[in-house]
Amino acid sequence: MNNFSFLSSDPLSDMIASFQDSTFRLSGPTYSSLMVMGIVLILAIIVGIQAHFHDPMKPSKGLLGLAEGFIDWLQNWTRNIMGHEPGNWPGYFFCLFVYLFLAFIWSITGLPSIIDMIVLPLALSLVMFVLIQFTAIRSKKFGYFHRYIEPIPLFLPINLVTMWTPIISTTLRMFGNCIAGSVVIGLVNYALKSVSISVFSFMAQGYANPMDSPAAIWFSPIVIGVLNLYFGLFSGYIQTLVFASLNGVWIGQEMPEDNPMGTQTQAVRAPLNK
Repeated sequence: MNNFSFLSSDPLSDMIASFQDSTFRLSGPTYSSLMVMGIVLILAIIVGIQAHFHDPMKPSKGLLGLAEGFIDWLQNWTRNIMGHEPGNWPGYFFCLFVYLFLAFIWSITGLPSIIDMIVLPLALSLVMFVLIQFTAIRSKKFGYFHRYIEPIPLFLPINLVTMWTPIISTTLRMFGNCIAGSVVIGLVNYALKSVSISVFSFMAQGYANPMDSPAAIWFSPIVIGVLNLYFGLFSGYIQTLVFASLNGVWIGQEMPEDNPMGTQTQAVRAPLNK
């Protein structure tokens, strides 16, 4: 474990090199993802401890109050998106919202971006796919497999290909939107640096690469900061909401009408006739 490639953004080459020379390597986005998961875990532990010692007769404050308000919102959001009673699903969406939003805005810290590496959007899409198929099998049992030969068995190959489209579409949508923001920021940064070098050319004298000189830093920081806030905060929130909504809609389509996951149908005694 003596070779860490924190700034690397190519996890595949890192993994292959690890097998070749028996050294432990993780790419920069993977480190960032582990940090985000650590933050989520720490916040969950803090909220859990606060909830354990909290007096239920008193109003919640601080982080616990924020968590309870967010859970209440998630209960209603899950019910509306999935079309069923939420059951245990708000717990999944809670983790998804928090992790994905932090992953989108993580580049603001200056550390390697998470979602710009296509492996991570793919991993989230695979989790969604597994949950969709698990819910369908759980609710429809062996009738689940009949869908692949509808309307006639001749459609089996087409239906099998269609089954994988949620993974491809959500992965490319998330990755494309994120990488587009990075490209826009990179192009604007390069243009502003070029203008700054032209204006303050006397400060670039003696540098082999003018982009590394003090002349290149005058115009870009404020504009790039604003763009980072937009693509990180606003765009990150929109992309998180879209991905979570697709999760909810597709999973909700596979759920039975009377027994959503994590709940049981309550027996109600018929009223006595008078």
